[in-house]
Amino acid sequence: MIARLVGVAIDARAARSRDPREAAEAARWIAGNLLAIRGLRLGVDGAPPPCPRVLALAARDLTGVLAAIAAVPALVDAATLPRRWRLALRALGVPVVDRPVPLVLAGGASVVVSAPASAPCALRAVGDATGYHVHVAPAERMLVA
Repeated sequence: MIARLVGVAIDARAARSRDPREAAEAARWIAGNLLAIRGLRLGVDGAPPPCPRVLALAARDLTGVLAAIAAVPALVDAATLPRRWRLALRALGVPVVDRPVPLVLAGGASVVVSAPASAPCALRAVGDATGYHVHVAPAERMLVA
C-alpha cells in the first residue's frame, strides 16, 4: 500500500497545473485513486454545481475531504483545514488553492472550505466501514461567490 501511495504522490506532482480547472480535475483524480487504494467505495447524491462556487464541506476526517473532492472537482482552501490535514494533502500532492479564492473561481474551479457539521453545507461526506457517501446540495440552494 505504501508503494501505491508513493506512486500517486509522484503522479500528483507531475499533474500540477497553473489552470485552476485542470488543477481541480487533477485533485479529483488523485482523491479518487487514494480512496481506491484503501478499498473505499464512493457514493454521491446530487451533481456538481454548473458554475464555480465556494462549497462549504462538513467532513469528520481527511478521508471525507478526499471523498468530497473525488465527487466534485474542486480545489480545497487548505487554510480552513487542520494543520495535519494540510500537511497530508501536501505530502500526497493534492492540488489546493494557491491564489486568492476569487481568482480560482474566475479561473473556472470551485473551492471547498471546511465548515462545522452544524453549519448549512453544500457538501457532506459521511463515512462507514465500506466507504464514503457525499451529499451535494442542489445548485439552487448554493450561494454564488
